Amino acid sequence: MQPQDAQMMGQVAPAGAMGQQVIIVQNKSGGPKVFGIVAILLGGLGVIFGLMSFGTDTDGFGGTATLVVYLTAIMNVASSGLFVYAGLLLMKYQRKGVWMGFGAVGIAVASTVINVLIVAKETADIFGEDAGGFVAGFGMIYAGIQAICCSMIIALPLLMNGADLE
Repeated sequence: MQPQDAQMMGQVAPAGAMGQQVIIVQNKSGGPKVFGIVAILLGGLGVIFGLMSFGTDTDGFGGTATLVVYLTAIMNVASSGLFVYAGLLLMKYQRKGVWMGFGAVGIAVASTVINVLIVAKETADIFGEDAGGFVAGFGMIYAGIQAICCSMIIALPLLMNGADLE
């Protein structure tokens, strides 16, 4: 097994004292650590609230609605756990943390869309088409905001200085 060559990042400054070159070395950005911590905190809260949703009273629900409640709860816990893992990878300056985070956001948005569509259908059955359309529209706007905000938490370390991530 060959040892890996050392790499230096930075720039060469003009000649210093006694005609020698001065090398300025850049430190790694603190952005991935900060956003990794934010992802861990949000993911941890998501796991806690996702586990609490298993205690939802589903006595008045039909079979499909009960199934959706538990399916989306499982999806939310899985998504939040993956978001925590993505935060841990970001704190270690690993690029795959960004892609794990995008996967977690995708699962969370899919869960929200499923939940919104079922709730909108039930609302339309009870209160009429206008109310169901309002719930569906509001829910889809919420899913879009969720996707954008969570994606930015994950993508900003890559956008700020992608060279720091391995």
